[in-house]
This record gives sequence, C-alpha cells and structure tokens, in this order.
Amino acid sequence: MCKRLMLLFSLLLVPLIFSAAMAAGAVTEDGVTEQNVKNFTYHLAFGERNVTLKDGEYEQPHPDYLHVWIDNFIIDDVDRNGTPDAVVVLAQNGGGSGTFFELTALLATQNGIVQTNSVSLGDRVKIDSVKVVENSEALSTSLFEPKKIVIDMLTHKESDPSCCPTQKESLNFALYEDELVSYEDVPPTIVKKPAIYLYPQKEIKVKVKVDVNGEITKSIPQYGNGWEVTASPKGKIDGKYDYLFYEARLNSLPQLPEEGWVVAYDELGKWFDKNLAALGLNGKEARDLKEYWIKNLKPAKYYVIKLLDRNFIDENLKLQVSPTPQTVIRLMLYFKPTDHFDILKAPKPQKTVRVGFTVVEWGGIVEDSDADVYLKPAYSLLPDDTGILLLRAVSVGQHKLSITVNSGGCTDKDTIKAVVNKVDAIDGQVPVYELTFLREKPDLCKAFLPEGVVIDYDLEKDFGFKMPYVVTVTNPVLPIVKDEPYFTISSIRIEIEEPEATSDAQDDYVMLKKGLIDATVRAIGLEINRYEASNHSDKQEKIGYLKEELARFEGMKPQDYVLETPEGQNGDENPLDDFGKFGPLMPPEEREAEVIVTDELEYGSILTVTGMTRSGPFYHVAGVMNDDFKALTPGKHKVKLYLVYKREYFGGIPDYYVFIGDKLR
Repeated sequence: MCKRLMLLFSLLLVPLIFSAAMAAGAVTEDGVTEQNVKNFTYHLAFGERNVTLKDGEYEQPHPDYLHVWIDNFIIDDVDRNGTPDAVVVLAQNGGGSGTFFELTALLATQNGIVQTNSVSLGDRVKIDSVKVVENSEALSTSLFEPKKIVIDMLTHKESDPSCCPTQKESLNFALYEDELVSYEDVPPTIVKKPAIYLYPQKEIKVKVKVDVNGEITKSIPQYGNGWEVTASPKGKIDGKYDYLFYEARLNSLPQLPEEGWVVAYDELGKWFDKNLAALGLNGKEARDLKEYWIKNLKPAKYYVIKLLDRNFIDENLKLQVSPTPQTVIRLMLYFKPTDHFDILKAPKPQKTVRVGFTVVEWGGIVEDSDADVYLKPAYSLLPDDTGILLLRAVSVGQHKLSITVNSGGCTDKDTIKAVVNKVDAIDGQVPVYELTFLREKPDLCKAFLPEGVVIDYDLEKDFGFKMPYVVTVTNPVLPIVKDEPYFTISSIRIEIEEPEATSDAQDDYVMLKKGLIDATVRAIGLEINRYEASNHSDKQEKIGYLKEELARFEGMKPQDYVLETPEGQNGDENPLDDFGKFGPLMPPEEREAEVIVTDELEYGSILTVTGMTRSGPFYHVAGVMNDDFKALTPGKHKVKLYLVYKREYFGGIPDYYVFIGDKLR
C-alpha cells in the first residue's frame, strides 16, 4: 500500500460514499438488486451528464446520439454494512468510433441507493470479468482493508488495432471514505498499543473491559471476555505486567480538533518531555510513551500533534473497570507528518489530580503520508526560501523589536508572518509571548544587499502587548556580517530588446486574450453547473469560490489578462488550497499538441490528444480561436493548447478545460 494510517488504539474505515446520483425511495431489505442496476439514473463521468437506463440501456437519437449500456456488473456487500451493493461497468458511444468504459458502484444506504464517483477504464477495452474479493493478507494481520474490486480486462498493445485489444491487465479498486479509488491508494488502519495502567490503593482483584465500537484483535494478557487481574499500588499487574495491552479496530473515525502543535522531527523528544506531564502522565508512563513513539515515528520535517476528543474515546472505547476507580486519565494523541511548518493554537489541558484508585490509558494515531522525507525543519536563510526565518540579528527594547534578515530587495512586513504564542506566565502574573517569524513569500528580486534589511515592529501597536509582559524570539540567529566570506554573486542576466510588434500582431494578441478570457468564463460556468448537480458535502463553498472567480473574469479586460508569467515570479497560486488547487489558471499553461478529431467538436467536448491514456490527462474544450470549430475538420491537427482551468477530478488524474489556439505547421 502506498499510504498508511496507523492507529495506536483503533480505527476501522467505514466509507461514507457521496452521492453522484440518487434513486428515489428508500432501500428495501434486499439492498441493490439486478432490477435497480438495470433501471438506475446514472451520472456519467465521461460527458458529465445523467442518463436513465431501461432494462440496462439508454439510447438518444441523432443529432446528439448517445448509446449507454451496462457492460458488466456484480452484486456484493461491498461496504460491509450487511446489505447488497453493486459494482457496475458502464459503456458509452457517441456515434463515433470510440467506446468509453467507466467503473462505478451503487450503494444501499438509509437514504436510498447512492451512486459513487466513476473511474475511467479506457476506450475500446474488453472487460473479461468483475470480481469483489476479500484481501486474504489483511485477514491474517491487524490491518483492516476494504474489499478489493478486481477488473480483469484486455487493453491495447502498441501494435494492436483499435478494435481488438490483446494485452491482459488487472485493475484493483476499493471503496474508501467518499470515493471509489485505486486499491493502492487506500490508507489501511493498524491498531497497536493502547496501554492501561492500574493503581489501586491496595492489592486487589480488578476486572477491566473495553467495549469497542468494532473489535479487539490482539491483547496481552489474553482479553477473552475481559481481563480479571491482580493489581498492586505500584502498578504491577499479576506480578509481571506494567500495563494491559490491546489492539482493536473501530467502526468510526475521530473528528480532529483545530488546536494542536507542529513540532520539528528532531524536537519531538523535547516536546514529550515538556508536555506529557501537563497532559496527565507520571514519569514512568511518559517514558513509556516517549520511548515507543520516538522509535516508531518515521523521519519527516515536522509532525502535527493533536489530542483526540475524550467524548470520542469514551463512546468508541468504553472503559469499564470494577471496582470503580476514582480517577481515570485517557490520553490519545494524533500524529501526522508534514513538510510545512505552521503555528496552531496550543490546547490548554486541565491537569487531573490523582485521587484514590487511578486508571491511566495512553495511545495514539499516526498518519503516514507519502511526503518526501526530511530530517530538518524548513528554514529560510536565502531570500527565495520560505519557512522559519534564520535571522541575521535581533534586538528588543523600549517596546520595539527589530530583526535583520537576508533580502533580494523585496522583503518587508507583508512577506513575513509573525506568529505569537502565549505561554505560561512568570509567577502566574506576567505573560510570556513567544514570537516566531516566518517568510511566507519568497523574495525573488535581484538586488545585492550583503548587510540584509532590518524589519522593525512596535510591540504595542503591532501585537497589542501591554505591560508588564515578557517577549522571547524562537528563531535561530546566524550573526554573519558583510565582510565575511559568505556571499556569492551568481547569474548575470542579459536582456535583448525585441523588435516592436506590428499592428496586426497586436490585434492577434488582443484577440487571443479575449478568447482565453471567454474560455475561462465558460469553463467556470460549466463547473458551477457540475457542482450544483452534485451531492458534494462542500459544494456550496466551492460554488461560492467559483462565482467569485466568474465575476472576476467576466469583468476582466484583455490588457489585464496575464498571458505569460513575469520573469522572476511564479504563476498565480490558486487560493483554494483546501480543495486540491482546482480552478482558473492564469497565466494559462501552454502546450503544443496533436489532436485527433473524429466528430464535430463543441463546448465541453472531450478532446482526443495524442499520448492520452486511460489515466489522462483529459482535455475539455472551453474555446477555440475565433470560435471557428469548422477549422478542426476530421483528422489530425497540430495546435497550440492553452490550459485555462484545472478541474477537480478523482485520484489526482490531470483534467483541464482548454482553449484551442492556432494550428501549427
């Protein structure tokens, strides 16, 4: 598996599938039936439209001919909710030579039969079989993995004619959360080491049960129907165990809080030493936790650390102890590696005072992404680096603070973020503020400033600090001076003045920009319609963003459209990072391509480009130079493509709206 989600106390992934289309009516006890499969209203990913099948087929006559049919399907309880679902392969033909296949699933839910997203299987492939199988490896380990959907098919070798694929291929898919995904992209769960410590006031028999919303898969000592052990005041269990251990799988996932910490990998030990006592652990418990996690957290730039909600823990891992303890401490941590530094608001846990018979449990989750491995935090020394600023100097006095940083000439307060973290007060009265300065925007200017630049802050006006207070700066300081052999001068740019463009060339340039603006407006409109017809949980947020972009481009003049990235700058960053960076591309990405035209093109058509595979990239027509579709006659054409909009599409497969520019010779 490519990604791993390791749960140190338990997690069973139960996918919640979003609706791409929904049948009317509630689900019967029979779940999805063959009748449902053959008479369902499907949403087609290829072509972005809904069609209602009758007895397994749909056919629309010319001039907008479309034939859709069920090529293959299987009934199975894919999501393991006890009710049959269906995995369906749909085929469609628009009157041309191509026949496109896509995989989807129908799930029986309390709200009706719900269609998942679809996955493209290719053009003119041959589906031999569709199977749903258990992963035998998962059954023999503590890993939970969803059922595997196996598609055995024939695809094309380079020597195969389009009609007759001969290359055998098996594709594996699964249901995970809201999506039908490649099986390799499912992050399985593993449960390892919840540790339960018992501290009675005298040696007694203790019964312990964990009512798991799922199942216990492993335990030491053997769990059976619960533990019945002898515990001593020093915490020894049955004279040989320091704690009770179990592994479990849950049927639900935790909701993570916004509060937490971002800790550099090589600072984790210090973080444990500083925080575990405040979170309720004694010295031995903290050492056990620290020793385990230091060994098991893989190298990364940073780790996000959060506290799991106590209500979630008590609801999904109900702890029953007899006799009833007077104090119960349950600490579950969440760890996630990340390449990016951020400052989160640190939670303020209430330390529990241990009274009488005390039970303590700690555990955690680690989510292992496939990010590149870095052993050190991201620091900004050079002007074009982003991250924690490596300062040249810092001074504090008279309610003023000054930092000296390296600069290429474009470093100021607007490019630097000052993060304030209020920590424990001195003597319980005087607050202490930690300041961390981050370079958020790279300084790409080319000035040579060996002494760096000084950025001044007023602690009262800029941060609102009121006396008395204490300030500390967490940034490292490298106290270099201009005469030291540190600086180098590199790259001398030679500018060649190009001849002025002719009037005709200027007119063509303006027409190109107008066409690109119109194509972008059209693409945004099509995507708004697509989201409005969907059941995405966050569709209103996405639609709101796109409407703002629509207004921006509708009011844009050709002279304001950015066709080329200015030298020394990066292209516009899409502001909707949380949504996977979909949206308009300005400046557009320019490509030379050979397109294959078999049918008359129109807005929204899928453009066939030499080199496309079943995994993309996909190109949807949003515009053509001079709106002249007739110029693209059947056959092959070398053209200039402008990618004006990146679509949000399954699995990170590249998918764009494009403007077709001039033909190339």
